[in-house]
Amino acid sequence: MELRLAFKKMGMIKFISHLDTLRVFTRAIQRAEIPVLWSEGFNPHQKLSIAQPLSVGMESEFEVMDLEVEDDYPFGELKDALNRELPRGLEIMEVTPDFDKQSVFERIKKTEYRMFFPEEFYPDRKHLETIIDDAMKREEILVKRRKKKGRKRIIVDEDIKSGILSLNWKDEEEGYGLYATLRAGSEGNLRPDRLLAGLFESTDVDVDFIQIRRLRSWDGDDLEVQL
Repeated sequence: MELRLAFKKMGMIKFISHLDTLRVFTRAIQRAEIPVLWSEGFNPHQKLSIAQPLSVGMESEFEVMDLEVEDDYPFGELKDALNRELPRGLEIMEVTPDFDKQSVFERIKKTEYRMFFPEEFYPDRKHLETIIDDAMKREEILVKRRKKKGRKRIIVDEDIKSGILSLNWKDEEEGYGLYATLRAGSEGNLRPDRLLAGLFESTDVDVDFIQIRRLRSWDGDDLEVQL
């Protein structure tokens, strides 16, 4: 039986990598004694996958994981069973066997992120707005990217401006939120850390204290991606 799970990743656990997140789920599934199916071959592994890898240091309110279990497993028990074994910050929100079998990553076309600027480190919002406005007026917003050329890896400039769909500020407690909708998915993907690099490169703004959270995604028909 194929199941699709929605989960969130919040707090300090945002500092573990995508591969470590998979390992956490693998061990939690084993401890919860969930009868998951395994792949065949020389190196068998649990049949689970996460749709969009999350960068280290980034939170998310909605992540999607696909999991295959034995057909007679009462999937209604999975949410509570798994949440009892997961560490703080990882939480299963929903489980369903009834979902569009198309890959979530193939469906996603754009994603919204919240980038929080703590007022303690960024006291002048007007200064931030001016920098971003000036960047958006440029014909190109260039970011360095490593690219493979033959056997070598070279550094090239990549224009990310077409990947920026909208930017909106919101006053929040103890700081400001910059809400960015960016192109995502298999046809083009702009990560929020690369957005920040492009907007604030060669400025006096240190991006290390900006807190990033993935909020939601949409498909090609502008419908919010849900389970």
